[in-house]
Amino acid sequence: MAARLVCEGIAMFVRCLSARPLLWALLMLLCMSAAHAAPPAAGARRAADDWLAAFNAGSLEKLQAFAERYAKKDGSTPQDYLEFRESTGPLKLLEVRESTPLQAKLLVLAQQTERAMLVAAEMDPAHPERLKLFQLEGTPTPEKYQPARVALPVLMADARAKLDALAAEDALSGSVLVARNGRVLLDWHAGLADRGANKAVDAQTQFRLASSNKMFTSVAILQLVQAGKVSLDDTIGRHLPDYPNKAVADTVTVRQLLTHTSGLGDFFGDDFDQYSASLKTLDDYVQRFAKDAPQFTPGSQDAYSNYGFIVLGRIIEAVSGQSYYDYVDAHILRPAGMTATGFEPETVDVAHRAVAYARKDGQWVRETKTLPWRGMSAGGGYSTAADMLKFCEALRSGRLVSPALLQQATTAQNHKSWYGYGFVVQGQGSQRQYGHEGGAPGSNSAIVVLPEQGYVVIGLANVDPDAVGNVVNYIARRLPL
Repeated sequence: MAARLVCEGIAMFVRCLSARPLLWALLMLLCMSAAHAAPPAAGARRAADDWLAAFNAGSLEKLQAFAERYAKKDGSTPQDYLEFRESTGPLKLLEVRESTPLQAKLLVLAQQTERAMLVAAEMDPAHPERLKLFQLEGTPTPEKYQPARVALPVLMADARAKLDALAAEDALSGSVLVARNGRVLLDWHAGLADRGANKAVDAQTQFRLASSNKMFTSVAILQLVQAGKVSLDDTIGRHLPDYPNKAVADTVTVRQLLTHTSGLGDFFGDDFDQYSASLKTLDDYVQRFAKDAPQFTPGSQDAYSNYGFIVLGRIIEAVSGQSYYDYVDAHILRPAGMTATGFEPETVDVAHRAVAYARKDGQWVRETKTLPWRGMSAGGGYSTAADMLKFCEALRSGRLVSPALLQQATTAQNHKSWYGYGFVVQGQGSQRQYGHEGGAPGSNSAIVVLPEQGYVVIGLANVDPDAVGNVVNYIARRLPL
């Protein structure tokens, strides 16, 4: 699971710029610091080139050799990089941004995701043959490297062909919907919702949303802000006076929780399955994880935080006097007309909820280990593509929050400009877009809204990231403006 979390963190940040708890997400730095003796100094550019060659070869041995030559093995492992490559494919070198004996930065583009990243290598001045820092970070794709816009009929036919090919290869099972101003342009579904029962995916199939559910949590908080019951600069302690960690309660704000700048971190780990069944309420999460100190001074950095959205859920409960689930149902799902969205526990039989499948040893295997007991304010729940279109249209029409508040929420609010208030954001003017992505073993969701153009692109799947997310972003980058 740790390796998948690495992948999602990077993927989420890059999506936000172009947004798996194992995505998306959204910023992840892959660092290796120096330790081992090496051959004579080759320079930062050589180190970056060596890593890129090993990564593109998809060779565990070559990635291990890179780590042994330049750095100690206490950062992201060669296996982490190899698993990340499954999502990105090979990386194409676009340009060299910087190249000195001690520092190098390469702009690369992932073949499968079409997302740009910076490969940065910094050598240790005291030991120039060793790496002081190595990182891979998402970055906006320069306009000259972005794909051309395509006429709608051609793009929809192209998208359908790509989706059909993925389904034929058994690489994707899910639903994709594209609409403009509420008019459906593409409504595709294929694959199996339940392989054991040979049950096909159809328009009623409900897919786990993973982190895309964070948009519901954000909207709920913004509604309370609009009602004057919560301020973005309120501390946790103002609404949760019994929060177990007083230092955090007195310093971390609602704004920081919404923008992934709180430093509160995550709760997914390799041992999540050992305690997940005991986490049945949002307060269960708080009691287990509140004691952890922030990873950095709140407000000073960006770092994707699932736990931060758990705390937002608890604030919704405390302020509204309702459970998170009852509040979302009454104030978001019903007003939007969403009748196929819910949060029933995994132990409850939901007639149209798809079975989650993760790829293991080349085969799709039913996934249960990483699923939470039920969806919560950080992610989870389930929905259909049609219901998520209703949610996006209710947002665009101002039925859920005011247009002014939505504009703030879908404008970059954190340090690296990839996240607003609960929404992944990107672009300016006619290319401005917002939404979210989610990913975990056996589930992948991606929602993109281009508000000035009226486009909504939705992809939901019951298989691993990022097959459906890649197609959603492929479409969004090519929609005619």
